[in-house]
Amino acid sequence: MEYFKNLLGELEKDRILPLYLFYGPEVYLQREAVKHFRAKLVGEGNSLNFLLLDGEEISAGEVVQTANTLPLFTSFRLVVIKNAPYFGSGRGKEEPALLAYLREPADATCLIFCTAGNVDKRRQAYKLVEGRGRVVEFTHLNPQDLKRWFQKKARQVGKSLAPPAEDALLAAGRDISLLYNEIEKVLAYAGDKSVITAADVAAVSAPAAEETVFAVMDAFGERRIVDVVSKLRALLEKEPPGRVLSLLARQLKLILIAQDVLVSGKGDKALAAALEVPVFVAKKVALQARRFPRREAEALLWGLLELDLAVKSGNEEFLAGLEKRLIMSGLRGAANYKATRD
Repeated sequence: MEYFKNLLGELEKDRILPLYLFYGPEVYLQREAVKHFRAKLVGEGNSLNFLLLDGEEISAGEVVQTANTLPLFTSFRLVVIKNAPYFGSGRGKEEPALLAYLREPADATCLIFCTAGNVDKRRQAYKLVEGRGRVVEFTHLNPQDLKRWFQKKARQVGKSLAPPAEDALLAAGRDISLLYNEIEKVLAYAGDKSVITAADVAAVSAPAAEETVFAVMDAFGERRIVDVVSKLRALLEKEPPGRVLSLLARQLKLILIAQDVLVSGKGDKALAAALEVPVFVAKKVALQARRFPRREAEALLWGLLELDLAVKSGNEEFLAGLEKRLIMSGLRGAANYKATRD
């Protein structure tokens, strides 16, 4: 949360730079930051000097042309490029026109690039924004910050959350866009109740994508490959392939971290801190960590990264590639699993 507070603090002090790159999975806070920049620089109702463009639909040349347009009746023009594709790896040659602008950005324009993905810090575009502006990674908030946010939302309507209710909400994930909807549903469902319980949360919460991925990994660890495939296909009907891959990779990373912590003999609280998840979630990850051979977890994670590159380059279709890797990995580990069960 500090990165967000620091960014808004600089804005309030009129420390405004011509270039910004907002990247990372916390897109809700990215949008909130853009709202603050708009209110500060051009006013919320000023549509003449505020443009929101999709980087996947316009060319780099159009971005430069828009950024070079002078503001009308005010000192600043705010241009926001969502889904900015210029900073990721594997994009090949960089756009000369965009690089030229980033070297000498217009004084009267604040240009903000937003992307939910990772960035390649070796790219010239990244280095130029970092040198002439500011790069901010929008990471998910840690569980304690999210709990404080839950309580703040509850206090606004005269309520509070019991600790188990906080944990139940955290089970939905760490994406604030999702959690915002969940807390709003719970507050509405609670009616006149002053204290919200875990039962209230359970009554209105649908299984989150993260829970499905947990179930996928449980099924995979027990070599129930048919269940793995069916659950993934159901998840892909509701979630885009990129998010599914990201969730699977994240779960494997949690398993690998948990294996390191468990080897050291530390307890559940230390594991929860290392994973940045509630204790009850850490316990579930620990069970999966004990079930997965480390070499297999590492191989599967690399397989997902390989699939990501293959899909982005157009060499492979996502679902077929994912199922192939999971099935092959499952078959390779089946004998080991049977041996441990026997």
